[in-house]
Amino acid sequence: MKKSSIKVRFAPSPTGELHLGGARTALFNWLFAKNQNGLFYLRIEDTDTARSKDKYTSQILDSLSWLGLKWDKPLVYQSGRSKQYKTYLNHLIKSGVAYRCFCSKNDLERSKDEGHYKYSGICRDISTQTIKEKLNQGISFTYRIRIPDGSTNYNDIVYGKIKISNDQLDDFIIFRSDGSPTYNFTAVIDDHAMSITHVIRGEDHLSNTPKQIILYKALGFEIPIFAHLPMILGSDKKRLSKRHGAPGIQFFREDGYLPLSLVNYLALLGWNSGNEDEVFTLESLIKKFDLKKIQKKGAIWDQKKLNWLSGQHIINLNTDFILDSIRNIEPEWGKGHEISFLITIIEILKIRSKSLKDIMNQSELYFNGPNNYDPIGLSKCWKKESVNSTVEKILKSLNSLSEWRKDELERVIHSISEINQLSMGKITMPLRIALLGSLSGPSVVDLLHILGRKDSINRIHKALDTLPLK
Repeated sequence: MKKSSIKVRFAPSPTGELHLGGARTALFNWLFAKNQNGLFYLRIEDTDTARSKDKYTSQILDSLSWLGLKWDKPLVYQSGRSKQYKTYLNHLIKSGVAYRCFCSKNDLERSKDEGHYKYSGICRDISTQTIKEKLNQGISFTYRIRIPDGSTNYNDIVYGKIKISNDQLDDFIIFRSDGSPTYNFTAVIDDHAMSITHVIRGEDHLSNTPKQIILYKALGFEIPIFAHLPMILGSDKKRLSKRHGAPGIQFFREDGYLPLSLVNYLALLGWNSGNEDEVFTLESLIKKFDLKKIQKKGAIWDQKKLNWLSGQHIINLNTDFILDSIRNIEPEWGKGHEISFLITIIEILKIRSKSLKDIMNQSELYFNGPNNYDPIGLSKCWKKESVNSTVEKILKSLNSLSEWRKDELERVIHSISEINQLSMGKITMPLRIALLGSLSGPSVVDLLHILGRKDSINRIHKALDTLPLK
C-alpha cells in the first residue's frame, strides 16, 4: 500500500524514564500512523540541558522498542537544531513579532503583586535608544512574542471547536535569557520542519495550542490538526503520578509483563473500538483505531484490569514462546529439568498467571517443593495428627506401584477412598498440601504424575515429618 501524507510524532523530554501517560501518547500516535499508512516520527526534546540525561534517552528508546512502537527515520534531537531556532527567531525579530524583554524575575513578581495576572507588556514598545542603553548596561533579556488582537480558533478532533480570546494570553517567552529556546517555539519549528500533519498529545497541552497556532501564523507555516488526549487518572480521579505508585514502562518489562498486554491496556485508556471487544492483537488495534473514538473523559488506571488482560494474552500464547521469553529474562530458569517437564509446568501455570514473572515464581514450587505450608489450607485439611495415618496409607500404596502412570495413580486414590470410607477431599487435600504447600493447583493425579515418583514420595515424607505444625 502506498504511503499517505499523514505524519505524526512523539516528542518526549529525556528528564526521566518513559511513564504510562507518555507511552499511551506514543501508542496513539503510532496506531493512527499505521491505520492511515502514514509515518511515525520520534523527536527527543533535549533542549533542557540541565535536566536531560543520556540514560533517560536510552531508556525511552529501549522502552518504545520493547513495546513494538518502531519509529520512522530520522530520529531528531532538538539539541542539534539551535541554528535553525535562531534563524526563525531572527525572522520574527525582523518582522516585529518578537521583541526583547528586560524584565527581571523581581519585576515580574512585583507586577503580579500589583494585580497583573499576566505579563503587562511593559517592554513591548520601548524605544531603540532604551534598548541600546540596557544592552550597554549588560541587563539580561528574553525574547517574547507579540500576541495579536482578536481570537485563536481551531477544531480539535477530540474536543471539537475551541475558541480562545487572545486577550487571555500574555506575550509569552520564546527565548530565555540564557539563549535557549522554549518548548512552544521549538515544537512549532520542528513540527513544521518534519511536516507533521497531526499533533496528538495529552490534554495538558491544551493551553499551549493557541500559543503555537499564533506562532504558526506569524511564521507563515501550515497549521497541523490537533487531537488532545484525556489524562490517565489514579483511583482518586487525579492525574496519575508517582504518588499513586505509578511505575514507568521499565517496571512492567522487568516484572515480566508481555509488551502486547501493556499495549492492549494502554489502548483502552481513553479509546474504545465501538463494541465490547477488549482483548486485541497489535494488528486488530491498528485496523480498528480511530481518533474520533477517543473519549474526553479521563481514563482511570486499573491494575486489576491490566492483570486480567495480561492473563488473557498469556493463555493465548504458544507455550514454546513463553519458555523462550522466560529464558530471555532468566537463562538459568528450569536448569536441570527436562524441556517436556518445563512445558508441562508452563501449561499448568499460564492459566493463572498475569506475567512471565508469575510463572517463574510459581514454578519454584514445582522445581523445589514447598518450604512452608499455607496455614489456611492446613486449617482445612491437616489440623490434627489423625490425618497422618491417612497420608501414610496413601504413601504405602504409592510406593507399591510398579508403574507411575496416571491411571494407576487414580486407581490408588479411589481405592483408598473406598476402603477407608473417606471422601475424596480427605485424601486429595492433604496430598496437595504435601506436594505444593497449598490447596491450589492442578488435580492431585496430575501433580503426582508431573512430579514423578521420587519427588512425590520425598515431598510426602517431608510433610509427614513436618505436619501438623506444632
